[in-house]
Amino acid sequence: MAEQVLETPVDAAALVENLVTEDDTPVDNLFSEKEQRLLTEPLYSSWTPPASAEHPTTPRQFIAAANVGIFASIHEPPLVPDVFLSLDVRVAENYYEKRHRFWQSAGGGD
Repeated sequence: MAEQVLETPVDAAALVENLVTEDDTPVDNLFSEKEQRLLTEPLYSSWTPPASAEHPTTPRQFIAAANVGIFASIHEPPLVPDVFLSLDVRVAENYYEKRHRFWQSAGGGD
């Protein structure tokens, strides 16, 4: 017998306000910080992502980051990979407002 899942409206803005996105813990040491830059800087300075099928003449937007928390669920602690690359996303222009600290589809609205 299939289980029916009921969707409950969620106030995403209120949930984001309660996420801990900074804990003021410094990186391990100077060497760790340099390693993190080595993982991402080459992508930004010398890599051009392939174009998408929808826009064959335009390189895809991307974000590359090191040691950044990724919240896959509001009920679990963040994942913190050494480095990640995400295609077809962009950071919100007013990133410093906590409600905009997420990645959104490059083709979508704010």
